[in-house]
Parts: sequence; C-alpha cells; structure tokens
Amino acid sequence: MCIIVETMPQPRQASLSPANPRPPATPPELEELRLSNGYLLARLGAESRSLWARMLAQRGLTPHQFATLMALAQVGESHQRRLSEIVGIDPRNAVAVIDALHQRRLLKRSTNPADRRRHVIALTAQGRSIVDQLRGAGDVIEHELLAGLSETEQAQLHALLLKLFDSRTSP
Repeated sequence: MCIIVETMPQPRQASLSPANPRPPATPPELEELRLSNGYLLARLGAESRSLWARMLAQRGLTPHQFATLMALAQVGESHQRRLSEIVGIDPRNAVAVIDALHQRRLLKRSTNPADRRRHVIALTAQGRSIVDQLRGAGDVIEHELLAGLSETEQAQLHALLLKLFDSRTSP
C-alpha cells in the first residue's frame, strides 16, 4: 500500500517542552499512515530537517552554505561553476552563498593560474574548523535520530537508504 501525503501534520506546539522536545506519536486515527513508507520517510525527514535547521541556525549558516563548506572539505578546492554543480544549486545563486562564506572568512578566492577568468575557491583554516564542528554536530543529530536502532539496524538502514538513494539519483 502506498499513500502519498502532500502536507505533513504539524505537531502541536503546546505539547513540546524542554522535557519532551519530540512531537507526540501518530494519533490512533492516523494509524493507517504508519503503513506507508512514504509517509514515514517524509515524517522522519521533517524531523531531521528541523534538527539540522536548528543546528545550522545556531551557527548562522544556511543549508546551501553547509553543503558548500562540506563539498569544499571533500574536494579541496573548486571553481564556482563546479562547486554549484556539486552542491546542486544554480550557479547564479551560488554567488550569494560564496560571498556570504567569504565575508565570514570561511573560504577564500584566488585567481586560477590556468584561466584568469575563473576563481578557485577553497576553505580557510577557520572554514576547516567550522567543518569539523559541523561534522561533530551532525554526528550528534544522527545519533539522536537513530537512537532507537541497534548498531546492526543502523548499518542495515544506511545500506537500504543508500541503495534507494542511488536508484533515484543515478542516470
């Protein structure tokens, strides 16, 4: 059975507190939704996005800025067009992302010696430090999200998610 839910039920703010930061479980009248993998993925994705958004906001970063920093940490350096392809944003929108990170001294630009029209973008020492902090914070979020699973179950979930991801994103 596959149920597609276009809007996610929003947890009631009144039920959230520092002692209970999690939204209540699915009400019994929505129990049928628990049979839908799509609904469960969407609901857990919404919770994950919320935790990530809060963590990034605490650091004054947007998701695109996060992706840019993490991509540069992996590839070392890149020109703007390639970086926008890796991150998955329009090259015109990448300018604002790169400018904001440059202003915060998290990345640096230099002229490409092979093509002076292109700039090479790389992390600064401060940018590498932020990436290390982001990795640690991401580990905490992942641990929180997956706390109900054993290590073996977490590995199985990762393998299945990766298989699904590859099947949906590979040409």
